Amino acid sequence: MAESWLVIGHQATNSGAPRMLLEVLRGVRAECGPAWRCKILLRRGGPLVEEFARIGEVRVLMHPRAELPGLGAALFRKFVDRPRNEPRRFARAMEDWRGERFDLIYSNTATNGRLLGALRPLDCPVVTHVHELEYSLKRFVSAATLATTLERSDEFIAVSTAVGGDLEKRGVRRERVTVVSNFLAQLPGAGEVGPLRAELCGRLGLSRETRLITGCGHIDWLKGPDLFVEFAEKVIGRTCVPVAFLWIGGDTDRRFAAGVRRAVQRRGLQHAVRFLGPDPDPGRIFGASDIVAVTSRVESFSLVALEAAARGRPVLGFAAARGLQEVLANEKGLIAVGLDVGAMATAAARLLADPEEASRVGGRLRERVAAEFLARRRIPEILSVTDRRRARRRDHD
Repeated sequence: MAESWLVIGHQATNSGAPRMLLEVLRGVRAECGPAWRCKILLRRGGPLVEEFARIGEVRVLMHPRAELPGLGAALFRKFVDRPRNEPRRFARAMEDWRGERFDLIYSNTATNGRLLGALRPLDCPVVTHVHELEYSLKRFVSAATLATTLERSDEFIAVSTAVGGDLEKRGVRRERVTVVSNFLAQLPGAGEVGPLRAELCGRLGLSRETRLITGCGHIDWLKGPDLFVEFAEKVIGRTCVPVAFLWIGGDTDRRFAAGVRRAVQRRGLQHAVRFLGPDPDPGRIFGASDIVAVTSRVESFSLVALEAAARGRPVLGFAAARGLQEVLANEKGLIAVGLDVGAMATAAARLLADPEEASRVGGRLRERVAAEFLARRRIPEILSVTDRRRARRRDHD
C-alpha cells in the first residue's frame, strides 16, 4: 500500500540526531520499497541536506543568509531570522505540497513544537523521535514548544531507556513511549588497530609506537572536552607508554573552547593533546585508536560509543551522562561512577598496559553491536510504532 510521510527535522548538521534521522529514512525506504515516499521539512540546513534530498523532496525554513558564517549572519539570525517566523515560512513551503495526502508526520527531536502546532489542519498521526534527556529539554527547548510537542504527539520513540524515563516524568503515559536504541546501517570493518594506528600517527607526525586515545564532539561544555584534557593529564601520570589524545570536533562555544585550549597549555599537554577539528567520517580515526573516551556530561545515546564499539575498540564513559549503558553496560570497568575522571584514567591505563585484554573488550563490544544495534533489527521496531499509530487512527475514525 502506498504511504506518504511528512518528515520534520530540526537541522541537517553532521551531528547525532540528524544523522540518525537520515539512517531511519534510508532504512524505512529499504524496508517499505517504492510504495513509500516522503517530503522533508528542515528548520535549518547543513551539510546533510543533499543526503536528505536523495530520499525525498526537501524544504529548508531557515533563510540562506542566516546559515552563512560570520558576525553578519549571526546578527541576521538574532534580529531577523527568528524562530517565530517558522510557522509563516512553513505555510509558504506547504503551498508547494498543496493537495498532498500524508499518512504520518514523523518529527525528529522534541524541538519542533511550533511546526507541530501549525500542522493541526493535516489531521494525521504524529510520531516524535526524542533524542533529548531532561537536561537538554530544559536547556534547548522552550516550555511552550515542549508543551506543544508533548500534546501534539500521538507516540514517542525514545533513543534510550533514560530518555524514555524522562518523558514519563514529564507526564507522558508509558504506553505511548517505545524505546528504540540508535543504530548503524551496517557493521563496519574492524581492522587491526596496529597498522591503522601507525598510518594515522605518520600523518600526524607522531612516532609509530604512540598509542592513541580519541574523544569526539563539539567543543562545548556538554561534550566535556575540558574533562578530556584533565583525563589526558591523569592517564599520562598512570602509564609509561607514549600516548597521544585526539579530539575530533569543531568549536560551538568559542569562549569555552579558548578556555579548553588554555588549559592544555597550562597543564603542559600541548604535545600530547591534539584538536583535529570536525571530520565528516570520524569512524576511520576511531578504528585507528586504542581507546575511545566519551567524556560527555550528558548523553542521551552516544553514537560515538556505538561507532567505536562497532569497530572493535574499547570505549570509556561516565555514568552521569546516563546514555552509555545501552552499549557498555555488560562490560565491567568501562563506565566510571559520576564524572570520576580519575577512575576513567585508571581504566584507560589498565587497557593500555594489556593490549590483549583491550582487544577482547573491543571484540565483545563489536559482537554486541552486531547483535543489537544494526538497522535490520531497529527499523522493524520503528515501523511497528508507526503502523500501530496509523491503525489506531483508522480504528478511531
